[in-house]
Amino acid sequence: MTLLLGSVLAPICQTYEWCLIGLIVAVIAYYYITWRNAFNYWKDRHICGPKPIPIFGNTMSLIFKSKLLVELEWYNTYGKVYGVFYKGKPCLTVADPELIKQILVKDFHSFRNRRTPASRHSVFSKIMFNARDDDWKRVRAIASSTFTSGKMKKMYGLINHCCEDFLNNLDKDVSKGMNEVELKQLMGAYTMDVIAS
Repeated sequence: MTLLLGSVLAPICQTYEWCLIGLIVAVIAYYYITWRNAFNYWKDRHICGPKPIPIFGNTMSLIFKSKLLVELEWYNTYGKVYGVFYKGKPCLTVADPELIKQILVKDFHSFRNRRTPASRHSVFSKIMFNARDDDWKRVRAIASSTFTSGKMKKMYGLINHCCEDFLNNLDKDVSKGMNEVELKQLMGAYTMDVIAS
């Protein structure tokens, strides 16, 4: 009976081994093709940029150097506009002042969604820079109507009064003989005074 069972199980075990090997090869091939196609995103759009590493994209470059140095190196190598991959997602970097103005001012409605912030707290997601889609439209409409040239002219007197208070407080500190002042605290108080006005 044992001999018969062994002769029946031997081909099945070999089949399972081959199935397992085939499955592993298929999964590896699937991920390779998926990453290759994803990482051709900028190449397909004729935008230069550093070559990404599967899974990591271009984030591995940031481990060995500061982001500022890496971005400067890429700017010098690829020019004012180049494409990179952060955490596997395509990101376009623009360093041309005129093009940045075009994107952030004239065509802002087309580029409203930004990279998601590290904090997913609901308060931070409502800030205009972090807001997405319809939330962004709502916040942008409120901010645009608040900062018209007419309303800014009306606010000038209030801001000027806050500035005078700030300078008076600074003069008091200096007249008391203080050689050093806590600028962060002073500027924070001034900013809150302006916002509250």
